[in-house]
Amino acid sequence: MRTIRICILIILLQCLCVSAFSQESRTEVRVDFRVNSAVIDPHYANNREQLLDIVSVLQRLERDTTLTLVDVYFCGSASPEGSYQLNHALARGRLSALEQLVRKDIELPDSIIRYDDSYISWNILRQQVLDSDWSNKQEVLDVIDQQPHLVDYPGGRHIDHRIVTLQKMNKGRVWRQLQKLYFERMRNACVIFVVYRENYQAVASVIPSKQMETFYREFYQGYSDEMIYPENWGADPNPWTRYMHVKTNALGLGAAISNVALEIDLGKHWSFALPVYYSALNYFIPTIKFRTLAAQPEFRYWIREDNQGFFVGAHAGVASYNIAVDGDLRYQDHNGESPAWGGGLGLGYRLPISKNHRWNIEFTIGGGVYKLHYDTFYNIENGKMIGTYEDLYWGLDQVAVNISYRFALNKRKK
Repeated sequence: MRTIRICILIILLQCLCVSAFSQESRTEVRVDFRVNSAVIDPHYANNREQLLDIVSVLQRLERDTTLTLVDVYFCGSASPEGSYQLNHALARGRLSALEQLVRKDIELPDSIIRYDDSYISWNILRQQVLDSDWSNKQEVLDVIDQQPHLVDYPGGRHIDHRIVTLQKMNKGRVWRQLQKLYFERMRNACVIFVVYRENYQAVASVIPSKQMETFYREFYQGYSDEMIYPENWGADPNPWTRYMHVKTNALGLGAAISNVALEIDLGKHWSFALPVYYSALNYFIPTIKFRTLAAQPEFRYWIREDNQGFFVGAHAGVASYNIAVDGDLRYQDHNGESPAWGGGLGLGYRLPISKNHRWNIEFTIGGGVYKLHYDTFYNIENGKMIGTYEDLYWGLDQVAVNISYRFALNKRKK
């Protein structure tokens, strides 16, 4: 009997030691997003204070050597408007934006990173409705509590049937009220830092991972089959948004050639660009000129799914030209009606130069082969034509340093 008492005492003392020296703390920070945006705006809502909280947590971890960061949870959410596919992509984009912001300031091993992109926080919406003084709130709660399933949505997409039901209630009045009162709070991403002090391994061994899964299920609930469970956490969210870029080649402008280009994302890894160049100027004296009207459409393949970083491209080209470089001859496409035509391959790299990633710089170089049919003239005023020639040019046909501004193309509210 005495032995049993001693064993019990030892166990109690061990538990007390674990409690005294292994304290768990969780710090949650949430940032809000504007409609249809996955860009963190520090001037929106209460984001400035929330971002300062993240800095405070990271500084505390750096200063206090008794603290060990054992888990970091990232989650993203959208409000219910729009299709399942668009909302899910937007939630993942918000999650990724917050993760990039946190991980750029601290080195975090992938083994402690956990994700949840349930995409719509139905439990938060339910609690807001439950706390309201709506006369018909029980009817709304009954719809929210239904087992979700997807139904067809325009464009070959899908949507949660509960959204369709809520939109039809009371001729749309209920849906408009939900939008007005609650949806803004659902457009967010959050990070939860889980920290243990001192002997954290002993505590971690007695806290089952299922407990954290339950905690996270209760915090952000959505489709059960879309939930990223602990054993699958660590997968790359890898969001994708379609963009259009408007850009200009700084090298062309430096050569007094006006130019503009549009580029549109066709899908992950793929885009289409169309630059147009025009110049009708002499370079200070009549014997130096590079007059042109040219276009160079190009299909691009990007190494990354977000269509940033490195790319390779295949382009066609057509150009009217009137060229003189202060030599004896001037060259012009035959009768002004025989532009050079051909095509080639190029490669390049694009990277953001603004914090919101809207402004970008792009470096491009390429080569090609072009069929030429041109006339030569003496390079003097009203110089006589010497002859007409046909030739094949091969070499550089693409050198650019593009400055671009991008627009998100998915306009539907989330």
